[in-house]
Amino acid sequence: MENSSHTHSVTELQDADVLSLARVPSGDCAQEFVAEVSERIRPLVVRKSDSNQRPSGRERDKGRDKRTRETGIILAGLMRKGFKGKWCQVNEGHSGWFWATSRKLPFGNKAFWTKTRAMIELGLLEYVSGKGWKDKWGKWDGEGARLRPSQALLRLAESYGCTKETAFSDWPLRAPAPVSDIAEPVQIEPFPDSRNTGTEPVPQDLLLFMQRLQDVIAHHRFSGCARPVLQMKFIGSLSFHGRIYAKGADNYQSMAREDRQFIKIDGEPVQEVDISAASLSIALLLSGHALPPGDLYSLPGIDAAEHRKAVKQWFVATFGAGKPCSRWSDRVDAKIRSTIRSTTIKQAALMHYPFLGKLDHIVPDSIMQTVPTDYREKAVGQYLISVEAQIMRRAMEDIVNHGGVALPLHDALLVPVSWADKAQKAIEQASHRLLGHTLRVKVSK
Repeated sequence: MENSSHTHSVTELQDADVLSLARVPSGDCAQEFVAEVSERIRPLVVRKSDSNQRPSGRERDKGRDKRTRETGIILAGLMRKGFKGKWCQVNEGHSGWFWATSRKLPFGNKAFWTKTRAMIELGLLEYVSGKGWKDKWGKWDGEGARLRPSQALLRLAESYGCTKETAFSDWPLRAPAPVSDIAEPVQIEPFPDSRNTGTEPVPQDLLLFMQRLQDVIAHHRFSGCARPVLQMKFIGSLSFHGRIYAKGADNYQSMAREDRQFIKIDGEPVQEVDISAASLSIALLLSGHALPPGDLYSLPGIDAAEHRKAVKQWFVATFGAGKPCSRWSDRVDAKIRSTIRSTTIKQAALMHYPFLGKLDHIVPDSIMQTVPTDYREKAVGQYLISVEAQIMRRAMEDIVNHGGVALPLHDALLVPVSWADKAQKAIEQASHRLLGHTLRVKVSK
């Protein structure tokens, strides 16, 4: 996202999630904070009285309840991420997909932006404008504006007892917006910056798999998230990426783990079943190594208790770039960047896992030859994801064949609690069939 009129991090702006209007303030602290903001913006959003009318003895605030309710929904969508310094994006034009009537939002574009612009004017929200254009078919498209709470708004929230630690309970999800069905259940995007925009046709078996998965989902009741609408995505060819993504602002994949615990399928709570250190495990096995005992993220000379999150992030960056990470990117949490250098982890990781020094050997030559030269390093991570995605597809197919339902969560599955053990076994068996070895799979507590 480019805009010369601001000094914010372009990376942070690009990473903005779509704003959810499905949250509400909960509890006395949050409601009192919202009432304060609603009162502050009142002079900017309430119509002025006719100057020819005689003023009443007491000016009435007829729209207070509606204004406070709508202001609360806007703030609820922004505060959770705002305490983490994250932006949200939302279309400014009323013709964008965000404001489609099919989404059944609690209010429209005009009501939203009237209150939002008042908060911007008062310095309560930071704002970067979006931009619009017409595509080759003459249809308006564009990039959403970015919004996040200002430091002034965060301080005001904290004065009412609404903090980063209480955000989970202060702004719960209540009314997920419905999601329209997708025209392309399987999408193969060209390699980034590739001159060849053509892609191979989508195999019928993948289309049938996605259709069956959506059919199964249609026969179950979901609460705590939008009804799942899924799309499988590849990059360049069927050998790269292949994960399944949930669409919509209130989808289960975009939720924090704390929110997902409130999701229910047919009234039953759900549980996450995931592959431990998925990319590292798959990379080890494809490189001809056995999985060593213990935590794979435990490296010599590095305090595992203090730096495990940083080590995990280092591996994410390394596989994503296709070479050992030597410098933290701006996308990495500032706390990690300030507590340990990436080169410190790199040195320990290469000592413990020497194969990391030559990652391109993981991808078979016949497959790598199909990749544009300047994308081959990054293709390593995409290839590892494609192997992971194949394992999860096989596991989901096994669960569905036995009468169950499973929602893809990248290197995990979200299933009803009663299916957790079966899902664990399905992933283990699928990994053994594909890799000849069983990956470690755990059921999250």
